[in-house]
Amino acid sequence: MSDRLKRKEIKQRDSFQLAVTTALEYVQTYRKQLIAGVVLLAVAGLAVVGWALWSASREDRAQAVLAEAIEAYGAPVGEDAADQADTDGPTFATEEERRARATELFQQVVDDYGWNDAAGVARVYLGQIAMDEGDTDRAQELWQEVVDDAGDNILAAEVRLNLFRLARADGRGEEVATELEAMLVRENKPLPDDVILIELATTLEELGRDVEATERYQQLLDEYRASPYADEARRKLAGRGGQSLPALPNFPS
Repeated sequence: MSDRLKRKEIKQRDSFQLAVTTALEYVQTYRKQLIAGVVLLAVAGLAVVGWALWSASREDRAQAVLAEAIEAYGAPVGEDAADQADTDGPTFATEEERRARATELFQQVVDDYGWNDAAGVARVYLGQIAMDEGDTDRAQELWQEVVDDAGDNILAAEVRLNLFRLARADGRGEEVATELEAMLVRENKPLPDDVILIELATTLEELGRDVEATERYQQLLDEYRASPYADEARRKLAGRGGQSLPALPNFPS
């Protein structure tokens, strides 16, 4: 072995020893800080796990109250309640009692779990109860909260349709048409294109803008022939004497 190789090995060994010594000195110097850092990481990890468990438990409680509220909302009343007196589910003597109990439970979900997904469903039901009581302003307020909180998920999409129909009934069809026209050209649409088109065509028809309504019904048929709204568009066009595509054949499953 040459002297040059020996010197290289000695130099590598000395470098390794120096690195080890430096590391040990660093650990000794900052031992308390390092231990504290490890403890903090451990605590943070436990906190994350604890939060996840707490959130899951809260979700379960919210869903349990929501299920109880939905059961009350659809519970039998009056004679129907008497026929099911031996069942485990709730029964009510009057519609008012049933509505009051369902409202109480749905409101509990909103008050106690306002950030929770279950609260969105509760608001949908509270909005429907408000509609049943003739309070359309309250229904609109609740449903708008769902849209604002839920973003573009399925629940929000269904509620948007309620809001469109409520606005049309309230004489705000032009406002609805403008919103739907803008929505149709958006890149990220909150509703499927065929849903937007059928809602837009219906709105235009109610506004008496028949030529534009016909164009939108035809567009739906041209671009979304397999849409579940295609038959409705086809009937509308047939009633106007317009052109329409024939219905799709029923193929055996």
